[in-house]
Amino acid sequence: MQLQSKNHLRRRGATLTAQGSRKLNQAKAQLEIEQNFKRYTLEDFSEKTGLTPNTLSKVFNGSVGVDKRTLECCFNAFNMTLLKDDYFYLEPHQDNLAEIGLMSSAEACDRIEPVCDSRSNVGQIHKMERTPDDLYPRLLTTPGGQMPLDSVFYIDRPILESLCYEAIQQPGASINIRAPKQMGKTSLMTRILAYANSQGHHAVSVNLQLANDEILQNLERFLKWFCARVSKQLDLPNEIASFWHNSLGSKSNTTDYFQDVILTNLDRGVSSREHCPLVIAINELNQLFAYPDVAREFLLLLRTWSEQGKEADADINPWYKLRLVTVHSTEILMPSSIDPSLLNTGLVIELPEFTPAQVQDLAYRCEQDITSSQTQRLIALLGGHPYRLQLAFYYLQQQTITLEELLENSAIATVIYADHLEQQWWNLQRYPDLLPLFTEIVRQSSPVDCDAMQGSQLHKMGLVHLYDLRASLVCELFRPFFCDRLLQINS
Repeated sequence: MQLQSKNHLRRRGATLTAQGSRKLNQAKAQLEIEQNFKRYTLEDFSEKTGLTPNTLSKVFNGSVGVDKRTLECCFNAFNMTLLKDDYFYLEPHQDNLAEIGLMSSAEACDRIEPVCDSRSNVGQIHKMERTPDDLYPRLLTTPGGQMPLDSVFYIDRPILESLCYEAIQQPGASINIRAPKQMGKTSLMTRILAYANSQGHHAVSVNLQLANDEILQNLERFLKWFCARVSKQLDLPNEIASFWHNSLGSKSNTTDYFQDVILTNLDRGVSSREHCPLVIAINELNQLFAYPDVAREFLLLLRTWSEQGKEADADINPWYKLRLVTVHSTEILMPSSIDPSLLNTGLVIELPEFTPAQVQDLAYRCEQDITSSQTQRLIALLGGHPYRLQLAFYYLQQQTITLEELLENSAIATVIYADHLEQQWWNLQRYPDLLPLFTEIVRQSSPVDCDAMQGSQLHKMGLVHLYDLRASLVCELFRPFFCDRLLQINS
């Protein structure tokens, strides 16, 4: 009986507090800034500490309690000392599976603790205090779209997020987030805005999908629409009609409107010494790519504003307050008439696929036991694509398919991913010049020699992995589907 009591009361492990997580992420962000924003990956950190990427993922995500020495090792790598307030031990009662199993979803969600209350916080927007035996809420709806801020199924990308949180505090900041659809761009954007809000910034989001085609295809109408959307979200009066002077041109009018109406009125009722910054996130920027002339002029305008924000301090320069975030899907290829450098300014974030450690973390959160070998097979089948993985674990939870059936790339897997596959096919057909190369890649199991431009385009569309001038199919799920479709058009 005495031995059982000791086992019951033993501590499962240590995890970082909000303060500890903030310190660790700030240290990483500072190192990356000193290295000209070169990403410091878990693999890099693994080489420095001797800890495995899987263990480091647990430390940064707070998904599992670890040994205190592991936390000390991580802090020592950045010449920091782990203090008493930087970590805590999981409570003994959290080991009680029966108690956790009886929790409602609402009670489970109550255990999410916001960690952005501090004005100096750089790090995760939300953190779950949990044990390895926690039972996460089930994925009640089919995955897709933005992940809520309090979602326990959101997999952190600690390095990228810390870079964004650090950058958004800088005058004239410009963050460009890009990736194929359903890779987590909007979810990251939302967390950047939430972090900005936690720092006392004004933060607004403008989704270009809300603009009609007749607005997008005319520069003056589009810029008026843009001014109106930002004004509305800031609860500022719409003074466009009285402010606009046709003789000045639409870009000059927009610049003056932002300077004299929007940026000047941000601090109403606030001490003039605070100078609250304004963060504007522009989502679905690719909607403009169908209208290259408008897209080019708008991107030039954004770059001009960003440069103006770096010129002087807030006392004499209202543009000092402005920070910009743009988000676009890379399946929609940018027209060749637009200078690529217009989207390569500031901090460029190209969202990568999930690593094996992140895939295992997602499986754990979805209550799925998966071995390292099965993880590798799952990545071979689906790639590290967040949506494809979330959809797999959703159907595994629903017991619609077994893991082995999925890994065998059976017919039922094609049914599960039918809509996603058709979307990929629709995207590809928009660029018929890519079909010959892609047909060869689909037919070959080993990498295929490719033209640099076409290989890059297929990579941006999320269809291939690139190895210098060689390309291979991004995941085996695509092979039977595309073989069938390509055979139909070539027959």
